[in-house]
Amino acid sequence: MLDSIFNFFNQGWVGSLIGLLGIILGIVGIFSYKISKSAAKPAYQKTSLRLLGREEDNLPDDVTVTYKGLEVQRLTKTTLVVWNNGTEVLDGDAILQRDPLRLEFEDGTNILSYKILKSNRTTNEFTLNKCEQNENRLVVNFLYLDPNDGVTIEILHDSKARYPKFKGTIKGHPKCFEDLGGVVFFGRKITRKSGPLGLIYSNFKLFMLIPILMGIGAVLLGTQPEFLMGLLGKKGGDSSVGTKWEMVIVGFLYIILPAVLLLMTRAKYPKSLKPIDIDP
Repeated sequence: MLDSIFNFFNQGWVGSLIGLLGIILGIVGIFSYKISKSAAKPAYQKTSLRLLGREEDNLPDDVTVTYKGLEVQRLTKTTLVVWNNGTEVLDGDAILQRDPLRLEFEDGTNILSYKILKSNRTTNEFTLNKCEQNENRLVVNFLYLDPNDGVTIEILHDSKARYPKFKGTIKGHPKCFEDLGGVVFFGRKITRKSGPLGLIYSNFKLFMLIPILMGIGAVLLGTQPEFLMGLLGKKGGDSSVGTKWEMVIVGFLYIILPAVLLLMTRAKYPKSLKPIDIDP
């Protein structure tokens, strides 16, 4: 077994692969250093749940749904986590009064309700108010946001779009609040009605880890069948070069696709702002 391990690491391609990984990690480290330089970085992540207006609702034409007396064709619950993702204080005085900070839906949208679900520091005095002139807007204000300070916001609305646009001007921050993407299945409450998907919701990372491990196994089997068989105490049979490369390609696909999905949908916000439940 030790001979198999030694022979494996003694191959030229293994050393090249380790060197390549070292270069990649070095580039990632330099990039991480640059983006972590001292600065305030207003950011947000988002998720939504369409409560009414999905194709599968199939409501009869003579059935109407009202919310607080208002008839609605669509109903969406949008959750936003808003915070300072930087290393310096974000001062509320930096918000330009002529172009106030706001969450804005398309014209004609009814914002049925809105509230701050969580705040990890009350002294920020983070407020959310409906604009009197434009009812499709929510005006945002705060005194300051220290690094990782923020709030979790829930909005119930009837817009076709699932998410509002973050608009306004913050001096020194041309992007206003930067959209860091959606978060898949975060904070889902699992019930008996959830079915098989409930297991995926509650164990999403574990579910994605399975194909990654399968991919690693496929790459090893494709590149070193003798090594793997040696670990198992068996003699590996001969296999064609084509079959080996097919295994390697399939293995890398199994590794890369779920890894990219995990990277794109990971929660970047502070854990203290994680919504407990986004289900109705």
